[in-house]
Amino acid sequence: MTDKGSIIQVQPKFLFREEWEILAEAEDLRYEALDFSMPPALIESGLFEEYLDWYSSCGRTFSLHGFFMDVNPACSDPGIRDLSRSRCRKSCETAVACGAKNVVFHSSCFPFLRGIYLDAWAARCAEFYQGLTEEFDINIYIENSPDIDAGPIKTLMKRIDDKRIGVCLDIGHAHYSNIPVSQWFEELGEWIGYLHLSDNMGKYDDHLPLGDGTIDWEEADRLWRGLDRDTVLTIEVSSMVTAGYAVRFLRNNDYFGCGGEKP
Repeated sequence: MTDKGSIIQVQPKFLFREEWEILAEAEDLRYEALDFSMPPALIESGLFEEYLDWYSSCGRTFSLHGFFMDVNPACSDPGIRDLSRSRCRKSCETAVACGAKNVVFHSSCFPFLRGIYLDAWAARCAEFYQGLTEEFDINIYIENSPDIDAGPIKTLMKRIDDKRIGVCLDIGHAHYSNIPVSQWFEELGEWIGYLHLSDNMGKYDDHLPLGDGTIDWEEADRLWRGLDRDTVLTIEVSSMVTAGYAVRFLRNNDYFGCGGEKP
């Protein structure tokens, strides 16, 4: 494994798991399980246990992307809040069953509401996420989505007193936000322990192959090195082929401590 950024992850597709295993074996990769991010649909399909068996037995599942569609665990409506929290709890249960150490949740904070709304959101989220880390003894990382700046997540992090909770900085999301990528690192740097990597053209979440968009990866690498700590890296692209290209892109450019051939 590499010195810093020592865990390089991809998001395999269960239906093509044999092909993903070839890539993972060749490049010494771990998995961030995305297949469980919409549990109702998966459960209704009758395939949940089959997916769980593979992710728990493959020996590569280090992280899990939590449920994120229409989730608001800090909602003022108790019905929506309770359902959202049950979804988040199910993600944590699944992570533990898979042997994963980390769960990533979107912040799900309404980006244009501040003041009383933001204070209440941060307080409810802090209490809830700290309860999850105590219950499941896992790491939780809050991802910048649909955030347009670092304010909400920074407000949340200041309320949290648990080293198992940190920030997943999605550089693609940061690139099309209202502030530059450098400001995300500046404001959230002390809490960043996880990165999502994909490229885009600065407007939408395109999940392009690394280097095919307009992100300045040399700058992103420099900002990451300024953190001076290990981070988990997940390549978020659309296919196994583009994931393989992304791994080579990182290694060939020595970005995020991934330089050289695989160990």
